[in-house]
Amino acid sequence: MLVEKIKKDLIIHIKSGDKLRTSITRLLLAAIKDKEISLGKNQESEETISDNVVLDIIHKMIKQRNLTIKTYIEADRKDLADKEESEATMLGVYLPAQISDKQLKILIDKTLSVLEASTIRDMGKVMKFLKDNHTGSFDFQKASELVKENLSKTINLKKI
Repeated sequence: MLVEKIKKDLIIHIKSGDKLRTSITRLLLAAIKDKEISLGKNQESEETISDNVVLDIIHKMIKQRNLTIKTYIEADRKDLADKEESEATMLGVYLPAQISDKQLKILIDKTLSVLEASTIRDMGKVMKFLKDNHTGSFDFQKASELVKENLSKTINLKKI
């Protein structure tokens, strides 16, 4: 499980004396614990949150840092932007390998044909399928735009 790997990494970071990695790992574990509490997972039981939920948390944390980086750059605070960027990189270690834009387009095309999605109403079904089967493999905002674009093309072709 991903949570166990993160906990082991925390111990390694503490022993190595790497304060930044220790801090960001503790922050990640706190976010995971917060999510467990909000989902009602019992601390005494062996039941923990799934890796997909952990990957969602990591994505959100990286997204927050990317927004903060933009803000710091606009405020001409490169030192703080660099710190946020290094934190985002450290969090990215736990994500699976990201697929390329070309591979994402191919995956979306296959998903649309498998689910027989043809209208914009099918977008929710397509995005749910992608999220359930490919969490963490790509940026879902980009995927959402591509799915919308493909479904819009389908609608426009039908009108012609």
